Amino acid sequence: MSNTVSNVALILRSLVSLVILGLLGTGGFVAYRAFDERSALERELSEKSAELAKLAADNAELTKENARLDLALRLLKVDHRVAQVEVLDQQDGERPTTRFRFVEMTEDGTPIGEEKVFTIEGDRLYVDALVIKYDDKLIESNDPLRSTSVCLFERVFGEFQEPSKGFPLDAQDSRPAVYSQGKEMTPEEREIWDNFWEYANSPAKAQAAGVRAAHGEAPSIRLQPGKRYRVELRASGGLSIVPEDVPPKDAA
Repeated sequence: MSNTVSNVALILRSLVSLVILGLLGTGGFVAYRAFDERSALERELSEKSAELAKLAADNAELTKENARLDLALRLLKVDHRVAQVEVLDQQDGERPTTRFRFVEMTEDGTPIGEEKVFTIEGDRLYVDALVIKYDDKLIESNDPLRSTSVCLFERVFGEFQEPSKGFPLDAQDSRPAVYSQGKEMTPEEREIWDNFWEYANSPAKAQAAGVRAAHGEAPSIRLQPGKRYRVELRASGGLSIVPEDVPPKDAA
């Protein structure tokens, strides 16, 4: 009888041990699985954080690049006032005549040099100038020496005049008026103006100097009585003549 009880007790202890081992094994498996899942989640979180950080860095770089491109675009489109035309008088007739005042100006409207008064037959005025246009990259980067086009006025003439018989503005071989206001002409710029037509006809020479184009321009406009016009030079382009609403000064 005692042997039977002992055997039963032994069996019970074995069963209990098996149950305990089973529970421990199950608990260990569950714990391991939970740990593995947590590790996977942490790795995924770390990867997502890295992706977000990269996206933030890329976004910051894109924002910076967009700002640079926006500034570059605005610099390319900057128009600089370079001269002013005021209509002083206009007489009708079989061939009307127009008297006007021409003066070169700074960006803020300060006259450069003396005012010149001319009379042309007709009402259509041409403003003839030599223009140097620098490479867009120099303008976009706001290069301190080559951030805008530069012009040298040669003559004005009317629609019934031959250009060669027009009224001279700047003396031949002179420098653009902008350099008479304290801005020094660099040796490179002086070289370009002294040999303007060589640069105009030599792509390799122009490219080496950062010059996109060098040529003459002669925009025109029909003048109207009592009107004033602003001659502008775009940073990346050429000359334009734009009417202003401000009344001109009294005729001299």
